[in-house]
Amino acid sequence: MSVKESKSLLFNDISWRVSHLGETVILMECGSTIPIEKIHQSSHTIVNILRDKLEDIVPAYHSIAVFTSLTIDQLTVLLASAPIEEKKPSDSNDIIKLPICYELGLDLDRIAKHANLSHEKLIERHLEGVYRSLFIGFTPGFIYADGLDENLSCPRLENPRKTIPAGSVGIAGNQTGIYSLASPGGWNIIGLTPAKVFDPNEPKPMLIDVGMKYRFYRIAKKEFESWES
Repeated sequence: MSVKESKSLLFNDISWRVSHLGETVILMECGSTIPIEKIHQSSHTIVNILRDKLEDIVPAYHSIAVFTSLTIDQLTVLLASAPIEEKKPSDSNDIIKLPICYELGLDLDRIAKHANLSHEKLIERHLEGVYRSLFIGFTPGFIYADGLDENLSCPRLENPRKTIPAGSVGIAGNQTGIYSLASPGGWNIIGLTPAKVFDPNEPKPMLIDVGMKYRFYRIAKKEFESWES
């Protein structure tokens, strides 16, 4: 099968288009109407089926990238006979609590002005949110999440910064996310968390994996500076 060719697959009650994304990466794409919960569910099932045949897996809004040495034919055969997954990875009611320092928010003024809220009201609304990790990108460990109060939505910066500190909690449109590493970025930074959300040296590098929920609690700058991860 050439790189440009693709196959159709019915898996987990979803119709997928399966094609090569690279020599050892297979891309599974589905329709835009499929809810993210079903993507997470399907990703969870693939992990259980492939096990040691899987090098990595990256779910997104409407696709799953499967890093494997399997061919497309081998993968589709394995998945075609899989039962429909009933339990979602995000079924757990556990909510991870992360510290956040709003005093270090680079764009707190900008977000407050855009939302027409005082700093305290803005912070209050942000702390009320329960956020859910949708997928990981654009750098290793970067968390894209939903759950943001729609009134806190704020457009990206016109001129992205060359460096955003690791632990920055950002807002871009209706999306929110956490910068796991220092990197360039154009998201509005509402605060910083001292929690290490990504550590490649750990057996489980992600503190908050796909489908998991989290919320914030407020800490002062002094506590942030003395935080022991």
